[in-house]
Amino acid sequence: MLDPREAKPYGASRKWDEQEETDPLLRDVAFNRHSMNDGHHLSPADNDTIQVGCDGITVKMVQGLNPEFKQVLSRAQRATIGIDLYGPDEDARDWEEMLKGGLQTALESQVIVFEVSGVSRACTHQIVRTRKAAFHQQSMRASYYGSGPEHRIPESVWRQSDEVRNLYCAAVEACRLAYIALCQADVSYQDARYILPEGTTNYIMMEYPLREFINVYAYRGCSMFQWEIVSVMRMARDLLVGNYKWLEPYIKISCEKTHGAIDWIGAPDELAKPEEFSHTCTFQGWESVEGQCPFPWARESNRQFRSEHHRIERK
Repeated sequence: MLDPREAKPYGASRKWDEQEETDPLLRDVAFNRHSMNDGHHLSPADNDTIQVGCDGITVKMVQGLNPEFKQVLSRAQRATIGIDLYGPDEDARDWEEMLKGGLQTALESQVIVFEVSGVSRACTHQIVRTRKAAFHQQSMRASYYGSGPEHRIPESVWRQSDEVRNLYCAAVEACRLAYIALCQADVSYQDARYILPEGTTNYIMMEYPLREFINVYAYRGCSMFQWEIVSVMRMARDLLVGNYKWLEPYIKISCEKTHGAIDWIGAPDELAKPEEFSHTCTFQGWESVEGQCPFPWARESNRQFRSEHHRIERK
């Protein structure tokens, strides 16, 4: 492996003194910058702070479920046989059937909204990959991120030797200084942002139909995904279930919804440790789950899927 101190410096695609305009499309004229900022486009996270791991991440629920939502689910469940609009309103618990399975389209009638602050751009790039959701995100293009934009450092980096950690923090500091210099030179924020690291934190609002949040959590709540998005999804679930306790049995990681292990037959510890054989691992990535996922049923021999062609595991 290459010693970072021996790495070659970057070379450019053009000579250093070639600075003439090549394409009018690349002009940097019309977009927000220091000389045009009216004072309203400033990041609130200009705080000269490096957040470690999940320190400082905040999740709030700004829109919950309508009080009549259970009734909507029950009526949707009974719609097939028809409903007497003028008869007595039955106190049915059909809403439970709607949550358990079958045609669950009524779960799309309610949208829940969370706002998340302090997450990295690396995390939000993953969050917005959900197709059936909507997002409103802090803009690096329209807003000045400040002279000390907050940065998130992975705990795995924070725990490294002083030399490695100092190299990381020095790179973040160099990016910060370059960003300040570019903005002071009146380069637009949309062009200056190229130097900011993926760990720069920001704000995002997440809108999910309830059905989609249940599906996203089943996938993204899994410990095998990137620690920051897993933490955000679990914080969002805790808020939702805390406000609507009747949802708790239905918002689970996909493996928690399974019944029984694949490798239980003939297992000598089946009776002694029933929790190890209560579920199946549903993770579909290339990585090995052992040592990473804390669930007792997270074993390579108990996975529903293992790639035949690509695997990432310790040698």
